[in-house]
Amino acid sequence: MVDYSMVSTIQGMVVLIADLLAFTLILRVYRKTKRRSALFISLAWFFDFLTVINYTVLNPYAIGFFLSIASVLMFCGTVELCKEEDRGVPLIKILPFSLIGPLLALYFIGLEILAKMGIIDIIEGFLVMAGSHATAGIFFLLAGYSIRGIEDIYGRKARYLFIGLVLFGIHLFPIPIIYGLPEHLQKIYPIIGYAISAVLVVSLTTLTIKLTYSDEFSELRALEVPQITIEPGVLIVNKEKYTILKETLKDIPVLAFVRDLKEVSDVWERYFITTISKEGKDNFISPTNLERMTELSYRYLRMMEEKGSRGIVIFDCLEYLLMYNDFKSVMKFLNKVKDFVMHHNGTLIIVAEKDAFEDPQWGILTRLLEEA
Repeated sequence: MVDYSMVSTIQGMVVLIADLLAFTLILRVYRKTKRRSALFISLAWFFDFLTVINYTVLNPYAIGFFLSIASVLMFCGTVELCKEEDRGVPLIKILPFSLIGPLLALYFIGLEILAKMGIIDIIEGFLVMAGSHATAGIFFLLAGYSIRGIEDIYGRKARYLFIGLVLFGIHLFPIPIIYGLPEHLQKIYPIIGYAISAVLVVSLTTLTIKLTYSDEFSELRALEVPQITIEPGVLIVNKEKYTILKETLKDIPVLAFVRDLKEVSDVWERYFITTISKEGKDNFISPTNLERMTELSYRYLRMMEEKGSRGIVIFDCLEYLLMYNDFKSVMKFLNKVKDFVMHHNGTLIIVAEKDAFEDPQWGILTRLLEEA
């Protein structure tokens, strides 16, 4: 015979450990980077920890209170993250907020129908459980929706977090139904709900830890940037001069798009330009994904300026980009990056050999330098 109480206890302990681990680790990120998004997300997991503790004693009023706080903190954390990345949060302009009222009304109508059918009982604290879980579910859904605004920066980490937040929000809605089941069903059916909760919480804590510990989130803010002696503007250099520059810049947090990761400093923020798809490798970028490279350049230059320094962006992959994009598209792309560089008083270094280009193409490329 299955000991359901023991299974519930084990599931609860797993969730509590995951909550505390996420709270502790993400709080450390906040202390290191001072990014408020990390503070909000870490506190969200702390209040989820308090929520789970009260699940074990079935205190519906404490559950409702702490879960509501956890969901709002997670929502604030994701919105703040979008703001920190200079991303407008689309929630203000679109439908989701206006749908909250009707969705909540439909949810409570559904619960009343289930109660009249005798499927659930309206026991003490049921309305608090229902209201808090519905509200928290909506805020987790909105948090997931807002994460989509930074997917181009954080790649798969943001995409999986979006999915995790949406699934977590959806799973909150039926929990009050489990709480309101007749007593003879309370031993079996909650186990299924608790198991789903445990899997989702562990997955979601792992995803938030992975995102806040990513290079995109914290690396540049944590670095002490040495004095940069290279002049601002645009430089077009050959391989020989580039070798000298690499030694000069080896201790500077340069943003580099390269064809060989082994030949550049570990201090650099490096991206390997390749057609090979590497699952889990967010520093691998397709040569056709010029938009991603543009976004990374803008974000890097802005962050370096915030630190009181100047950014240096290097493209040691120009000929490779031209293999997969037409010349006009690449020039438009480089001009856009150049504009970002000039606006933030940075330096753009393009590694190119004159012999690899036709005279008209080389003329257009060098005019990029003259205009800067």
